[in-house]
Amino acid sequence: MLEGKKIIYGVTGSVAAIKAPIIARELMRANAIVQSVMTPSAEQFTTAYSLSVITQNEAITNIFSSSASTWHIHLGRSADAMFVAPCSATTLGKLRYGIYDNAVLLVASSLPPETPLVLAPAMDEEMWLQAAVQENVAWLRAHGVHIIDPQSGALASGLVGLGRMSEPDELVRKFMALIGTQKSNQTIEHHTHLSLQDKRILITGGPTYEPIDPVRFIGNRSSGKMGAALANVAANEFGASVTIVMGPSTSETVQSVNRINVETASQMHGAVESLSPSSDIIIMSAAVSDYSVKSYSEKKLKKHGAADAFTLELAPTVDILKEISANRKAKQIIVGFALESHANGEAYAKKKLAEKSLDMIVLNYFDEVGSGFSADTNAVTIFTKNGKTKNIPLASKTMCAREILIAITELL
Repeated sequence: MLEGKKIIYGVTGSVAAIKAPIIARELMRANAIVQSVMTPSAEQFTTAYSLSVITQNEAITNIFSSSASTWHIHLGRSADAMFVAPCSATTLGKLRYGIYDNAVLLVASSLPPETPLVLAPAMDEEMWLQAAVQENVAWLRAHGVHIIDPQSGALASGLVGLGRMSEPDELVRKFMALIGTQKSNQTIEHHTHLSLQDKRILITGGPTYEPIDPVRFIGNRSSGKMGAALANVAANEFGASVTIVMGPSTSETVQSVNRINVETASQMHGAVESLSPSSDIIIMSAAVSDYSVKSYSEKKLKKHGAADAFTLELAPTVDILKEISANRKAKQIIVGFALESHANGEAYAKKKLAEKSLDMIVLNYFDEVGSGFSADTNAVTIFTKNGKTKNIPLASKTMCAREILIAITELL
């Protein structure tokens, strides 16, 4: 996938930088042309020499590495992508606030807008969960930077928690999935006549939370990233008029998207019921709760004793997708999502497509690495009512959104 692509590989001051030579080797195995750049702090954990030997290019370690004062501009413009792994908390903050005082940051500042920048943060859990770090990550994501979230596992501090960088082979695989946009962009160019400029699209995204009492709720792990990607791509690249009804989610949507934030399945149902008659296309990507609590407690429920059993009586929520499909208007396109396991996913998705009279259903798997909730990547299969099937291998959720929207234009 990286055959002949020039990748700038940045290494910053995290203990995980001891894995930098292995990451560089994995990039080389993917047939990339790799140019390493390092911060001074990174040299406390690995060496420029080792990266130079592996990549067959001299690693750049400071902003005066070249006699040409504009070296970083030429390097940035020549790259197909930049990958910073590990990315320290300090680097996240400096990128957020435009502080470019080392070689890695200087090259990052010189990337053309269309060149992907991918960051793989690595730090201890307490650092990763700091409000400032999370705000910086959210801002960078909202401004087009790809983040490969750290995993839970053994940390350099000797503790176990969230903040561990993925192993080099998995990390490079995720990186390749995120930057593999060339094919998708070419597909878009070949479908420029399939614009959605005159279409009103209604999208649902994120989870719903069903309250038990003032402090507890029933929910799920949906992040809203897929819904946000669909909304952003539909508005920015396909020119549609987009409204998204979003459950509790920090996923950002662009200013041109009309966003309606809700919390419960009932609130989402009300919003969709109101908006669906005026929509040309409805994409139901939200993970809506199947049940809500029958009797909400106005006061916090107290624990009576360790041996006491506690029972919640649940009531089914409205099947929003089934309802809007049953009351659809002429020529309205309705798209559903199915999150299943590999064991029975395709059968369940096709059954849902038929039973709810959908035009299209998008299947993804919760038991596939890099797919499903919270990840920046996804792997989906698109089934349409006319019997067509399209597989989208692991790719960024933005890429998946493009392919889903292209499939919708083909239905039109």
